[in-house]
Amino acid sequence: MWQFSFLNTGLLVFAAATILPLLIWLLAKRKPKEIVFSSLRFIKLSKDEEKKRTRLKNILLLIIRMLIILLVVLSASRPLLDSPLLRSSSKHPPTAIAVILDTSCSMDYLLGSKTILDSGKEALTRINSLTTNGDKIILITSDEGWNKLHTQIYAEDIPADLFPRLAVTYAPLEIGTLISLAEKKLADTQMQNREIYLITDRQQANYPEDTKLKINLIPLPAITDYSNLSCSQAEPQPMLVDKSRSQLIKFNLRNYGARERREVLVKAVLNGVKVAEKFVDLKGREQLNESLILDIRQDGWQSGYIEVLDDRQTHDNRAYFAFPFYLSPRVTVISSSPGIPLFLSSLLSVYSGSGAQPAILDPAAVNEAALDDQSLVVVHNLREMNPKLREILSLRSKEKKGVLYTVGRDMSASYKSYLDGVFGIRTGSYQSGDKTIDFVNRHHYISSLVADQTIRNKTVTDYIQARGNTANRILGAGEDILVTVRDKDALWLFDLDSRRNRFLLDASFPVMAFRTLQNISTSFSAVDTYLVGDVVSATDLALPDGTSLKLDSRGYKLTEPGIYQLGDSKAQKKLIAVDPDYREADYREMDFRRFKNYRLLSPNWQKEIFLSRMGHDLWKILLLMALGLMAVEIILVKLEEARPGKPEQTIT
Repeated sequence: MWQFSFLNTGLLVFAAATILPLLIWLLAKRKPKEIVFSSLRFIKLSKDEEKKRTRLKNILLLIIRMLIILLVVLSASRPLLDSPLLRSSSKHPPTAIAVILDTSCSMDYLLGSKTILDSGKEALTRINSLTTNGDKIILITSDEGWNKLHTQIYAEDIPADLFPRLAVTYAPLEIGTLISLAEKKLADTQMQNREIYLITDRQQANYPEDTKLKINLIPLPAITDYSNLSCSQAEPQPMLVDKSRSQLIKFNLRNYGARERREVLVKAVLNGVKVAEKFVDLKGREQLNESLILDIRQDGWQSGYIEVLDDRQTHDNRAYFAFPFYLSPRVTVISSSPGIPLFLSSLLSVYSGSGAQPAILDPAAVNEAALDDQSLVVVHNLREMNPKLREILSLRSKEKKGVLYTVGRDMSASYKSYLDGVFGIRTGSYQSGDKTIDFVNRHHYISSLVADQTIRNKTVTDYIQARGNTANRILGAGEDILVTVRDKDALWLFDLDSRRNRFLLDASFPVMAFRTLQNISTSFSAVDTYLVGDVVSATDLALPDGTSLKLDSRGYKLTEPGIYQLGDSKAQKKLIAVDPDYREADYREMDFRRFKNYRLLSPNWQKEIFLSRMGHDLWKILLLMALGLMAVEIILVKLEEARPGKPEQTIT
């Protein structure tokens, strides 16, 4: 079957210029003046014959000129003739090609003895070997950092030493971004022949339907029996009572395959040392919640990961965790009273563990050094907020070291004013009447465990009235705020000295109170969930490989999973755990049949790439034909000029 196609279809519009010679001939044609003579029959007959011959010559020249224009336009449009009878050509015209290599995590799936990415590198090597010295080639990957360093226009072929550096990226660029970059780079080559080849496992993604150029997909080995396990959401569980050096870590296991996986090894690594392991069974498409107990040897920040043993796809095998642990955290209470309420004393004793008692400081005796190494600071019912204490507490808040503030019947106006400024509220008078709790913030760490309990409809008595539209409410009764937080600071507005407050005897209060202490303490940090691609802000940042960066509080995009260290010279350093993006853990093949601009190549794709394998370029033949017609036109004109001149008059 014979088929024609054009490389530069936009130039076909200039084919309309073919009629220009015809228009000129029609407009320039004029009737010669007639002169009447006596009857000269033989002269008249001779003139009629000359007239017919001249008309035929002019029409022939007109056709030749129109054909010359048409052939030149067709030559510039680069027509291709496609036929099975013409497949023997092994040459192709100079071509600019962009190869997009998918380096997303799903390409790391193991088939046999090599990954899909390894097969993609082999396909890239074959394309590289088929280029000639007239070609230009561009390699684009899903890794933004790699592209900034190595995506450039190479003459003839890509340096082979770049291929070993190709690896999967945990934060891949969108496929639409890669195609746009390929089109831009190809335009920069200023070559007429431009092609885009995409090497991918065809994982479902957001593919753009409209592209400037057709996208040719290189086939890779097909995934027929998908099997993959993932481990995610490793979270330390707070130990409310019976504190010890054993820490429970909960995590999630998932089997994305259809067949059962038996005796799968799961291990826990803490601070670089394997500390626990277990075997689990997972049915096809099953998701399990599991846990391991870790033995912690020393206080301070703890970090590590839970790993499931699965070699099919390794990028989602680990779930990282990081948390501070102190068996006996140091606690200081700043109070105008010589003692502290029974409820608060019991709570702090359980929190400190081992029967440790908090230190009680008079507000006038507080200095910055006394609070520097304290895990938790509680300010209870101050009768007066002096300027020095105000400055010390403000500095602690700026350094993200939390403070718990409590109130009482005899609190001073200066203390109220300070709390109003810190929490964005308006404190009022002391309320002795009962009020029903009707609001619990189910999304905050402090109150999430009790949000679904019977804490609603409980009554609270003896509290300081406080309201504020911008305050972060944790617990409320009507318009009154009972518990509020701001950053690492927390405020309880009920009177802990009251013996009438039945809310303090409710089972939900110690849970909420203990989680409040955990949330504001420097010895505990609520688990923050980070994924690759999220942005964090810090002055100093240490990457998982140990590289240190100075960011000047700028945002940093997390590009790989692992343990990061955040902190600066003033704030306490913090570890965060970053997990991979799990969207590619399950394989779903993309259906390209609905996309008109995507062309799936056959398994014998080496014979289908480049223009010579799609059709024979005819522009040289058409240009030679145009030059031949120009030569014929010149010959006809010269022959006519060589004949004796004839008068223009018509003789009758």
